[in-house]
Amino acid sequence: MYKIVALLTDFGIEDHYVGVIKARILKELKKPLNINFVDITHKIPPQDVRKGALSLYFSYKYFPKDTIFLTIVDPEVGTERKALVIKTDKFIFVGPDNGIFSLIYTENPDFISFEIIESKVLKPPYSLTFHGRDLFAPAVSYILDEVPLEEFLKPISKDKLKVLNFPLPEKTSNGYKLSIWYEDSFGNIITNFHKDMVKGPFKVLVNKKKVPLVKSYGYAKKGELIALFGSEGLLEIAVREGSASKVLVNPKIEIIIEEKK
Repeated sequence: MYKIVALLTDFGIEDHYVGVIKARILKELKKPLNINFVDITHKIPPQDVRKGALSLYFSYKYFPKDTIFLTIVDPEVGTERKALVIKTDKFIFVGPDNGIFSLIYTENPDFISFEIIESKVLKPPYSLTFHGRDLFAPAVSYILDEVPLEEFLKPISKDKLKVLNFPLPEKTSNGYKLSIWYEDSFGNIITNFHKDMVKGPFKVLVNKKKVPLVKSYGYAKKGELIALFGSEGLLEIAVREGSASKVLVNPKIEIIIEEKK
């Protein structure tokens, strides 16, 4: 048997922080376990909780059941913000109460929420600036060791959790006005429009100009501005072998539903 711990942070890979967190998890274990650490990403832009929430949302459903997700993008570290453990029917999420689990809540409405009891987990000497090492990592170890939850967690009401707003497409008289959810490292602009939202024909407008909707990047000419549905089924605006986010600044993206002939 082995356990999976998936990590997502804004710590980067140049410093020692990620390695220390993994080491602390292993050190705190009371019984030998085979731990498979999976690094989802450590390149979330510093303090960008929204991008952390989206990266977690795009990733978590591909992991095996019982994976523990340690998710740390924590600009309020050391303050009174709560430290959470969230349980769904398949997964456990550990991280700060700053909205980073917002989309997990939406997609898993039957989740159970807990607050980590700091006095039960923090061991002196500890740092107020590195809760990833001193608070969250030991909590993960307790979960792996199957320590009874009531020994280090207390229930917290769902209505007390911080939630970020990820708006759905805005309905218009002839279609939808879209919002940008994410820009990936390729410069692709990922919107909040899912392919299942419209069954019939439609066209995509970017700044009032029609953009061709293609099956994949390879169906466009080099440098061409295109629209396509990406791996998560969300509409993307992209440039073949280029960066849409560099070409477009705060673009207005619309879906126009075409009448059936």
